[in-house]
Amino acid sequence: MAIKVNEHLIPDWAIERQAEALFENIAKGMPGKPREVVWLASMDVAKDRLIDQAIMAQESKRRNFPVDEAEVKRETKRWIKQNGGKNAFAQANNPTIRNADDLRREIISQRHFNQLLEEESCCEPPTDEEVHDYYEQRPDLFRGETTLHASHILKRMEKPEEEPSVEEAIREIAKRIVSGEDFSALASECSDSPEQDGDLGTFGRGRMVPAFEKAAFALEEGEVSEPVRTEFGLHLIKVHARNEPVAAPFEEVKEEVLSFLHERRKDGVFDSFLDGLKKKATIEKVIENA
Repeated sequence: MAIKVNEHLIPDWAIERQAEALFENIAKGMPGKPREVVWLASMDVAKDRLIDQAIMAQESKRRNFPVDEAEVKRETKRWIKQNGGKNAFAQANNPTIRNADDLRREIISQRHFNQLLEEESCCEPPTDEEVHDYYEQRPDLFRGETTLHASHILKRMEKPEEEPSVEEAIREIAKRIVSGEDFSALASECSDSPEQDGDLGTFGRGRMVPAFEKAAFALEEGEVSEPVRTEFGLHLIKVHARNEPVAAPFEEVKEEVLSFLHERRKDGVFDSFLDGLKKKATIEKVIENA
């Protein structure tokens, strides 16, 4: 079913095109949902987006924003070059841009939207006090990540039948560590990955395979793990240092916070402006060719 926004008709094929373009990203936010449910959600978002675009296009037309033909031509050439040259429209895989007319319309629409956004999102920037309050109330946002400096001793296990002997070997090494032998020396002597005496350097989360990471981050400084099984074999892990995150100083992040808060405020101002236009608009579902 098509939608009419004032005197502008949004045909059902345009809504479906937009939904196709949105489908993949919306599906990522709805894991496990049936395809039909994701499609309905995509259609709803597509309708809202096209209604907003139609209203903004009408307001831009009312304001008679100029079209910079030279800039449109440059942007057209840039887009075609970035999307495969003469075969750009076939290769871009963008359901909303299928030919030169679609591209021109999209470029002009985006430029007019930017002009409208600039005019209607003007607002005062946050005060220093507001910026500082935001920083103080959300300390976790300004902390880095916990990192570890660790070493490991690895005994590889190529086949399942090797498990008993590999486990026995790694436990013998663990006993030698408990008795006071140096971890690095044992890594050099006994590990199947003896490079740098088993020293892995400093790393954060997401750098190691999950089982290794979980075991390593559960250790305190100086502590050695029980044998840890990964796809590589069995490991003993020693954490030399834990580097806990410290919040960045306010002055270091002040401009970043100011920019974020100002942009958020501008978004709110523009959303209110757009809501006002939508309340004044006549928006109705229609059956095409009825």
